[in-house]
Amino acid sequence: MPPEWTGALDALLAPRVVLVIGAAEAGKTTLAAWLANALHQRGSTVAIVDADVGQSEIGPPATVGFGGVRRPLTRTGDAEALGFEFVGVTSPGRRPWITVEAVGRVSARARAAFDHVIVDTSGFVAGGFAAAVKQRKIAAVDPDLVVVLQARDEIEHIVRSLAARARPAVLRVPAIRGTRPRSAAARRRHRDAALARHLEGGHPIVLSHVRVPVRSITGESLSLEHVAVSVLAALHAPSGETLALGVVDAVDVAAGTLTVRTTRDAAEIAAVTVGETMV
Repeated sequence: MPPEWTGALDALLAPRVVLVIGAAEAGKTTLAAWLANALHQRGSTVAIVDADVGQSEIGPPATVGFGGVRRPLTRTGDAEALGFEFVGVTSPGRRPWITVEAVGRVSARARAAFDHVIVDTSGFVAGGFAAAVKQRKIAAVDPDLVVVLQARDEIEHIVRSLAARARPAVLRVPAIRGTRPRSAAARRRHRDAALARHLEGGHPIVLSHVRVPVRSITGESLSLEHVAVSVLAALHAPSGETLALGVVDAVDVAAGTLTVRTTRDAAEIAAVTVGETMV
């Protein structure tokens, strides 16, 4: 680890909820895993919330997931996945308020069950719109500490307004130098591989629209005429819990059925949320 990070460890250990902000490839996920290991080694229970919907390490793409640290991590994806919320998109700049709300809910679930929560965010930081999204995310999570990873001052437009507030505290640490951002093609390959792992062993199930309601990610009820083939969808239990993701393989409007490729069985599914990400 960079010596500057080691020097910051004491300040990172005390806060209960830590949110990490930085540009792409600044070292956010590396720092989250490093801090999680340090807390775990001290006997604390630790959860990591993965708020990067495009480059998810915990949970499949288009979701906000969280996992518990049960053993030393080499990366955040080694955490034991405990749940996720479907947001239906893989771009942090698309439908950002849906993602913000999901991050807030998932963080609250983690806070209720663990001593410490680390929220790892996306690299969507450039410009005023990104700043507004990150500021809303900070408000939704209500962290004790915001860790700012930056090479110069590229995150200051996001956290400047926090200076006059009693909380959260802000800790600035150096970004990892020399790491080249992933290309768009590499990011797509990462998403495709993560989704393939989630769907491994999947099979088609046929769902009756009479029994299983379909809604959009904004919560609106959808008729089958408005459901696209090859779109990513979330499958929910009667409790509302998201059980798994699937891909819409076919829509039969006349028969009133939806065919979804997933790892779950049709009898388990009580509702479907259709996203905006095509597979």
